[in-house]
Amino acid sequence: MSSYIILESLCDSILRLNKSIQSVAVINNHGRVMEKIARTKFTKQFPDHLNELFCMSCVLQISMGKDFDENYGSINYYISERSNLTIITFPLNENVILITANKNISPITLARKTTNIIKNYVKPSPYN
Repeated sequence: MSSYIILESLCDSILRLNKSIQSVAVINNHGRVMEKIARTKFTKQFPDHLNELFCMSCVLQISMGKDFDENYGSINYYISERSNLTIITFPLNENVILITANKNISPITLARKTTNIIKNYVKPSPYN
């Protein structure tokens, strides 16, 4: 099923869920950022070459996980907790939504709220 989504609005809606969210990005299946919104106080930026590798690894994780959809069901999200950052990724058709947040957030609650927002934004394509 193809979908028509306004990415900037989707990212903004997710960012407004919680002040602990640092950034929201939509990454295509090649690891390239299509849309990104970050809080102004978010100053921890990866150098471009590391950011690209990081995005590619997120896409690869979702892509490889889809190989098991038939046996285990589809992926809702992945959560990665690091020592100073929580990272949550969501499949979005052939793309991936990447959320980075401070450690003081409840990742499961954020993931469930984000899943609801994604469902509200995914609409049938007007071109089908």
